[in-house]
Amino acid sequence: MNRLILLIAVLLVGCSTQESPQAFLLMGQSNMVGSGRTDSLAAADTTLPINVSYYRNTDAINPWDIPRFGPELTLAQDLGAAMPDTPLRFIKHAIGGTSLLDWAPEWDSTRAAITGNQHVGPMYEHAMAIVDTLQAASHVAAIFWMQGERDARIPEAGVDYYANLEHLIASLRRDLGNPDIPFIMGRVNAPAERYPALEDVRSAQFRVAEELHNVILVDTDDLSKWGDNLHYDTEGVMEMGRRFAGAYLAREAEI
Repeated sequence: MNRLILLIAVLLVGCSTQESPQAFLLMGQSNMVGSGRTDSLAAADTTLPINVSYYRNTDAINPWDIPRFGPELTLAQDLGAAMPDTPLRFIKHAIGGTSLLDWAPEWDSTRAAITGNQHVGPMYEHAMAIVDTLQAASHVAAIFWMQGERDARIPEAGVDYYANLEHLIASLRRDLGNPDIPFIMGRVNAPAERYPALEDVRSAQFRVAEELHNVILVDTDDLSKWGDNLHYDTEGVMEMGRRFAGAYLAREAEI
Protein backbone atom coordinates (compact mmCIF):
# COMPACT_ATOMS: atom_id res chain seq x y z
CA MET A 1 0.00 0.00 0.00
CA ASN A 2 2.78 2.45 0.90
CA ARG A 3 4.48 1.76 -2.44
CA LEU A 4 1.21 2.45 -4.26
CA ILE A 5 0.77 5.77 -2.43
CA LEU A 6 4.35 6.73 -3.27
CA LEU A 7 3.83 5.90 -6.96
CA ILE A 8 0.67 8.00 -7.10
CA ALA A 9 2.48 10.90 -5.43
CA VAL A 10 5.30 10.73 -7.97
CA LEU A 11 2.83 10.72 -10.85
CA LEU A 12 0.95 13.69 -9.41
CA VAL A 13 4.16 15.65 -8.97
CA GLY A 14 5.10 14.90 -12.58
CA CYS A 15 1.73 16.13 -13.81
CA SER A 16 1.86 19.28 -11.71
CA THR A 17 5.30 20.24 -13.01
CA GLN A 18 4.43 19.73 -16.65
CA GLU A 19 4.30 23.02 -18.51
CA SER A 20 1.04 24.47 -19.80
CA PRO A 21 0.07 23.41 -23.34
CA GLN A 22 1.07 25.65 -26.22
CA ALA A 23 -0.59 25.99 -29.62
CA PHE A 24 0.93 27.10 -32.90
CA LEU A 25 -1.20 28.32 -35.79
CA LEU A 26 -0.10 27.69 -39.38
CA MET A 27 -1.96 29.73 -41.98
CA GLY A 28 -1.65 30.86 -45.58
CA GLN A 29 -2.01 29.59 -49.12
CA SER A 30 -0.50 26.81 -51.25
CA ASN A 31 3.05 26.92 -49.91
CA MET A 32 1.63 26.54 -46.42
CA VAL A 33 -0.67 23.75 -47.60
CA GLY A 34 2.54 22.24 -48.91
CA SER A 35 3.77 20.25 -51.88
CA GLY A 36 6.09 17.91 -50.03
CA ARG A 37 5.53 14.31 -51.11
CA THR A 38 4.86 11.95 -48.25
CA ASP A 39 5.74 8.91 -50.38
CA SER A 40 9.32 10.16 -50.58
CA LEU A 41 9.81 10.48 -46.82
CA ALA A 42 12.24 8.19 -45.05
CA ALA A 43 10.86 6.12 -42.21
CA ALA A 44 12.73 8.28 -39.70
CA ASP A 45 10.83 11.34 -40.99
CA THR A 46 7.41 9.88 -40.23
CA THR A 47 7.52 10.40 -36.50
CA LEU A 48 6.53 13.18 -34.15
CA PRO A 49 7.75 13.74 -30.58
CA ILE A 50 5.36 12.30 -28.01
CA ASN A 51 4.45 15.78 -26.75
CA VAL A 52 3.21 16.90 -30.19
CA SER A 53 -0.21 16.70 -31.81
CA TYR A 54 -1.10 18.04 -35.26
CA TYR A 55 -4.47 19.24 -36.53
CA ARG A 56 -5.44 19.92 -40.11
CA ASN A 57 -8.36 22.23 -39.44
CA THR A 58 -10.07 20.37 -36.57
CA ASP A 59 -8.94 16.88 -37.61
CA ALA A 60 -6.15 15.28 -35.59
CA ILE A 61 -3.88 13.52 -38.09
CA ASN A 62 -0.22 12.86 -38.77
CA PRO A 63 1.37 15.15 -41.38
CA TRP A 64 2.26 12.11 -43.48
CA ASP A 65 -1.31 10.70 -43.48
CA ILE A 66 -2.10 12.58 -46.71
CA PRO A 67 -0.20 12.67 -50.04
CA ARG A 68 1.22 16.19 -49.58
CA PHE A 69 2.55 17.98 -46.51
CA GLY A 70 3.85 21.43 -45.63
CA PRO A 71 6.31 22.97 -43.17
CA GLU A 72 4.40 21.53 -40.21
CA LEU A 73 6.37 18.26 -40.25
CA THR A 74 9.85 19.55 -39.46
CA LEU A 75 8.47 22.53 -37.53
CA ALA A 76 6.68 20.18 -35.14
CA GLN A 77 9.64 17.81 -34.93
CA ASP A 78 12.11 20.57 -34.06
CA LEU A 79 9.91 22.45 -31.58
CA GLY A 80 8.72 19.22 -29.99
CA ALA A 81 12.32 18.11 -29.45
CA ALA A 82 13.32 21.54 -28.10
CA MET A 83 10.42 21.62 -25.59
CA PRO A 84 10.01 17.99 -24.53
CA ASP A 85 8.12 18.78 -21.31
CA THR A 86 5.50 20.98 -22.98
CA PRO A 87 2.40 19.63 -24.77
CA LEU A 88 2.38 21.25 -28.22
CA ARG A 89 -0.49 21.49 -30.68
CA PHE A 90 0.06 22.52 -34.29
CA ILE A 91 -3.11 23.73 -36.00
CA LYS A 92 -3.11 24.38 -39.75
CA HIS A 93 -5.73 26.15 -41.82
CA ALA A 94 -4.59 26.98 -45.35
CA ILE A 95 -6.09 26.96 -48.83
CA GLY A 96 -4.17 27.36 -52.07
CA GLY A 97 -4.63 30.55 -54.05
CA THR A 98 -6.00 32.65 -51.19
CA SER A 99 -5.05 36.32 -50.97
CA LEU A 100 -5.11 38.68 -48.02
CA LEU A 101 -8.49 39.81 -49.34
CA ASP A 102 -9.74 36.28 -48.61
CA TRP A 103 -8.11 36.46 -45.16
CA ALA A 104 -9.51 39.89 -44.31
CA PRO A 105 -10.93 40.01 -40.76
CA GLU A 106 -13.81 42.10 -42.16
CA TRP A 107 -14.32 39.90 -45.21
CA ASP A 108 -16.12 41.37 -48.19
CA SER A 109 -17.04 39.15 -51.12
CA THR A 110 -16.74 42.00 -53.62
CA ARG A 111 -13.20 42.79 -52.47
CA ALA A 112 -12.30 39.11 -52.38
CA ALA A 113 -13.45 38.78 -55.99
CA ILE A 114 -10.52 40.95 -57.08
CA THR A 115 -8.23 37.93 -56.88
CA GLY A 116 -10.87 35.43 -57.96
CA ASN A 117 -11.16 33.26 -54.87
CA GLN A 118 -14.21 34.69 -53.13
CA HIS A 119 -15.76 31.21 -53.19
CA VAL A 120 -13.48 30.09 -50.32
CA GLY A 121 -15.36 32.44 -48.04
CA PRO A 122 -14.02 34.32 -45.00
CA MET A 123 -10.74 32.56 -44.19
CA TYR A 124 -10.09 34.57 -41.02
CA GLU A 125 -13.51 33.72 -39.62
CA HIS A 126 -12.96 30.06 -40.44
CA ALA A 127 -9.56 30.06 -38.70
CA MET A 128 -10.97 31.65 -35.55
CA ALA A 129 -13.79 29.08 -35.51
CA ILE A 130 -11.23 26.28 -35.66
CA VAL A 131 -9.27 27.82 -32.79
CA ASP A 132 -12.48 28.13 -30.76
CA THR A 133 -13.50 24.53 -31.48
CA LEU A 134 -10.10 23.29 -30.30
CA GLN A 135 -10.21 25.68 -27.31
CA ALA A 136 -6.75 26.90 -28.22
CA ALA A 137 -7.11 30.70 -28.20
CA SER A 138 -5.54 31.29 -24.79
CA HIS A 139 -2.67 28.92 -25.56
CA VAL A 140 -1.42 30.31 -28.89
CA ALA A 141 2.35 30.76 -28.63
CA ALA A 142 3.05 31.81 -32.23
CA ILE A 143 1.52 32.19 -35.68
CA PHE A 144 3.34 30.91 -38.77
CA TRP A 145 2.35 32.51 -42.08
CA MET A 146 3.28 31.52 -45.64
CA GLN A 147 1.23 33.56 -48.10
CA GLY A 148 1.43 36.38 -50.61
CA GLU A 149 1.85 34.80 -54.02
CA ARG A 150 -1.80 35.46 -54.96
CA ASP A 151 -1.52 39.13 -54.04
CA ALA A 152 1.75 39.37 -55.97
CA ARG A 153 -0.07 38.15 -59.05
CA ILE A 154 -2.75 40.87 -58.93
CA PRO A 155 -1.35 44.44 -58.77
CA GLU A 156 -4.58 45.81 -57.27
CA ALA A 157 -4.10 43.47 -54.30
CA GLY A 158 -0.32 43.75 -54.12
CA VAL A 159 -0.33 47.51 -53.68
CA ASP A 160 -2.37 47.16 -50.47
CA TYR A 161 -0.42 44.22 -49.05
CA TYR A 162 1.29 46.22 -46.31
CA ALA A 163 -1.92 47.70 -44.92
CA ASN A 164 -3.79 44.40 -45.20
CA LEU A 165 -1.03 42.39 -43.51
CA GLU A 166 -0.64 44.92 -40.71
CA HIS A 167 -4.39 44.76 -40.09
CA LEU A 168 -4.40 40.96 -40.14
CA ILE A 169 -1.66 40.76 -37.51
CA ALA A 170 -3.33 43.33 -35.26
CA SER A 171 -6.67 41.50 -35.55
CA LEU A 172 -5.15 38.11 -34.71
CA ARG A 173 -3.43 39.50 -31.64
CA ARG A 174 -6.61 41.27 -30.53
CA ASP A 175 -8.92 38.30 -31.05
CA LEU A 176 -6.50 35.84 -29.44
CA GLY A 177 -6.10 38.16 -26.47
CA ASN A 178 -2.33 38.60 -26.66
CA PRO A 179 -0.70 41.67 -28.23
CA ASP A 180 2.73 40.01 -28.12
CA ILE A 181 2.07 36.82 -30.10
CA PRO A 182 5.01 36.26 -32.46
CA PHE A 183 4.06 36.36 -36.13
CA ILE A 184 6.63 34.43 -38.18
CA MET A 185 6.29 34.56 -41.95
CA GLY A 186 8.13 33.16 -44.93
CA ARG A 187 9.22 35.64 -47.56
CA VAL A 188 7.34 35.32 -50.84
CA ASN A 189 9.57 34.09 -53.63
CA ALA A 190 7.45 33.77 -56.78
CA PRO A 191 8.78 34.16 -60.35
CA ALA A 192 8.74 37.90 -61.07
CA GLU A 193 7.85 37.50 -64.74
CA ARG A 194 4.47 36.01 -63.81
CA TYR A 195 3.85 37.99 -60.63
CA PRO A 196 3.95 41.72 -61.47
CA ALA A 197 3.30 42.88 -57.88
CA LEU A 198 6.00 40.67 -56.38
CA GLU A 199 8.18 43.54 -55.19
CA ASP A 200 5.17 45.26 -53.64
CA VAL A 201 4.51 42.16 -51.54
CA ARG A 202 8.15 41.47 -50.67
CA SER A 203 8.82 45.07 -49.64
CA ALA A 204 5.61 45.09 -47.59
CA GLN A 205 6.69 41.94 -45.75
CA PHE A 206 10.09 43.47 -45.03
CA ARG A 207 8.53 46.70 -43.81
CA VAL A 208 6.05 44.93 -41.53
CA ALA A 209 8.88 42.89 -40.00
CA GLU A 210 10.90 46.07 -39.44
CA GLU A 211 8.08 48.15 -37.99
CA LEU A 212 5.87 45.76 -36.01
CA HIS A 213 6.76 44.20 -32.68
CA ASN A 214 7.46 40.46 -32.69
CA VAL A 215 7.15 40.01 -36.46
CA ILE A 216 9.89 37.86 -37.97
CA LEU A 217 10.61 37.44 -41.68
CA VAL A 218 12.16 34.10 -42.65
CA ASP A 219 14.22 33.92 -45.83
CA THR A 220 13.00 31.38 -48.38
CA ASP A 221 14.81 32.62 -51.49
CA ASP A 222 17.25 29.70 -51.65
CA LEU A 223 14.78 26.89 -50.92
CA SER A 224 14.40 24.28 -53.63
CA LYS A 225 11.22 24.13 -55.72
CA TRP A 226 9.39 21.96 -58.19
CA GLY A 227 9.57 22.70 -61.91
CA ASP A 228 6.91 25.43 -61.74
CA ASN A 229 9.42 27.62 -59.85
CA LEU A 230 6.59 28.50 -57.46
CA HIS A 231 5.93 25.63 -55.06
CA TYR A 232 8.62 24.30 -52.75
CA ASP A 233 9.55 20.67 -53.23
CA THR A 234 9.86 18.06 -50.50
CA GLU A 235 13.27 19.17 -49.23
CA GLY A 236 12.37 22.82 -49.70
CA VAL A 237 9.26 22.59 -47.54
CA MET A 238 11.12 20.56 -44.90
CA GLU A 239 13.81 23.22 -44.72
CA MET A 240 11.13 25.89 -44.43
CA GLY A 241 9.77 24.14 -41.35
CA ARG A 242 13.25 24.00 -39.82
CA ARG A 243 13.73 27.72 -40.45
CA PHE A 244 10.37 28.55 -38.91
CA ALA A 245 11.33 26.54 -35.83
CA GLY A 246 14.74 28.17 -35.66
CA ALA A 247 13.23 31.65 -35.86
CA TYR A 248 10.84 30.89 -33.01
CA LEU A 249 13.51 29.32 -30.79
CA ALA A 250 15.95 32.16 -31.46
CA ARG A 251 13.31 34.66 -30.38
CA GLU A 252 12.57 32.68 -27.22
CA ALA A 253 16.26 32.56 -26.36
CA GLU A 254 16.42 36.36 -26.50
CA ILE A 255 13.57 36.88 -24.03
